[in-house]
Amino acid sequence: MYKENRWGQRERRGQRIKTAHKGPIPGRQDPSPQTAQGPVDSSPAVMAAGPRTSMLLAFALLCLPWTQEVGAFPAMPLSSLFANAVLRAQHLHQLAADTYKEFERAYIPEGQRYSIQNTQAAFCFSETIPAPTGKDEAQQRSDVELLRFSLLLIQSWLGPVQFLSRVFTNSLVFGTSDRVYEKLKDLEEGIQALMQELEDGSPRAGQILKQTYDKFDTNMRSDDALLKNYGLLSCFKKDLHKAETYLRVMKCRRFVESSCAF
Repeated sequence: MYKENRWGQRERRGQRIKTAHKGPIPGRQDPSPQTAQGPVDSSPAVMAAGPRTSMLLAFALLCLPWTQEVGAFPAMPLSSLFANAVLRAQHLHQLAADTYKEFERAYIPEGQRYSIQNTQAAFCFSETIPAPTGKDEAQQRSDVELLRFSLLLIQSWLGPVQFLSRVFTNSLVFGTSDRVYEKLKDLEEGIQALMQELEDGSPRAGQILKQTYDKFDTNMRSDDALLKNYGLLSCFKKDLHKAETYLRVMKCRRFVESSCAF
């Protein structure tokens, strides 16, 4: 029996199978801007609600269930796969940035922040791979390369973030930290779906990081633990920013749109 996950891929007995369908579903009409009550009102008042409707749709996509039976919704086109991946990467990057700032505000004296950021504690293992460091460099790489780098960055954090909720159990901002692992796994799945689409269903093995990140230290009374966690959060924020940048570069050069300025 086949199931279809939220990224529009079909699965059978735990094995993912690339969806061959690329165009409109036979027997179904292409989506059109009308409802069961008739054509959509094109008056200025209704048209002005367009951006708000798009934003609500974007948030709705983030809340799709993990699996759906085949036929529950059409297979996602490539543009939707990229859009969903970018949304999830943006959400994770913002969560990482907020977590970093709250930790800094709570535990790191302002006078020490700059010096700590220039120490070994701030070194990120992701710097050992030849990944682009910004948008301009990313634009010189192929989509497949950028997807592989994105996947490496996401997978390098799957282990460490499982301890994140134990470190920040008493903070409102960190209240969602126990879901970070789930969100990372979701983005990992989306990147793998994109790799299957672009590599004709046969993604090659990516480069393995020679080193990986340590676990977050739960002993918050130790200065060494505070510095270690501060450095890890800094790397987490940087790596998710890279992954978001790579995905946005790919999406923008494949699907030209007004929101590509970043």
